[in-house]
Amino acid sequence: MGGKKNEKRFLYGLLLLSVVMIYFVMKRPPKKDWLFAYIYNAITNIILDKWVTMNFISYPTRLLPKLFNIHILYDAFLYPIVTVIYNQLTSKDKPVAIIYKLLFFSVPLTIFELWAERKTGLIKWRKRWRWYHTFLSVSLKSLITRGLVSIFRKFKRERT
Repeated sequence: MGGKKNEKRFLYGLLLLSVVMIYFVMKRPPKKDWLFAYIYNAITNIILDKWVTMNFISYPTRLLPKLFNIHILYDAFLYPIVTVIYNQLTSKDKPVAIIYKLLFFSVPLTIFELWAERKTGLIKWRKRWRWYHTFLSVSLKSLITRGLVSIFRKFKRERT
């Protein structure tokens, strides 16, 4: 990608894009559902990434490396935003459409990570981690979040 300096610029560009996207993604009603999906996803990403970085992945170039050994940009911004968008697009869908639309999110995220691992210093896979682990973990995590948002909605409806 052209060195650590360019990689940092790229990450700061993604951070700026993420902040702008949060504004637009969270404007859409029902805001509580999307906030729940975002916060749940960010918290669980951070917890899971602590374990993953100890065992399978490292992030040689990342934002705030002295504060976090995880990829805070991906864990707290990028992937939670993608998950909220996925939840918004599937909020009224049947199970087959939910799974079908999941591919439109998990495949590009997997391809991007594969590119970043091979062509940049943003991520390095260790031990036995491969692209399909990313695909499966992103897909499963997105489906779990989607299921919990559905449960959250039902619980919210029953209370009112």
